[in-house]
Amino acid sequence: MGIKFTASAEKHHIPHGDAMYAIEHSVARVKIPGRDGHPGPVILIIGHPHGQTDRYLEVMYVIDPPRGLSIFHVMDLTDKYRHLLPERNQA
Repeated sequence: MGIKFTASAEKHHIPHGDAMYAIEHSVARVKIPGRDGHPGPVILIIGHPHGQTDRYLEVMYVIDPPRGLSIFHVMDLTDKYRHLLPERNQA
């Protein structure tokens, strides 16, 4: 599977490895309407950037057929999506 990080994914200077860890170990995964020029469906992931932190990231990507991901948003979790955390993970 090909994975591409767009320029907008770099905006908050989150390392690619942290974004990939959040995707692979997500605690929430939902489809949301497209935004920022991405028609959707957009997949929103919430997950830790690594295993030794309580910090969460929000990562958004779209599927690029036939077998790729285009990650266009990576940043620390904002209040906009915090409600998507399972109750035991909310702080």
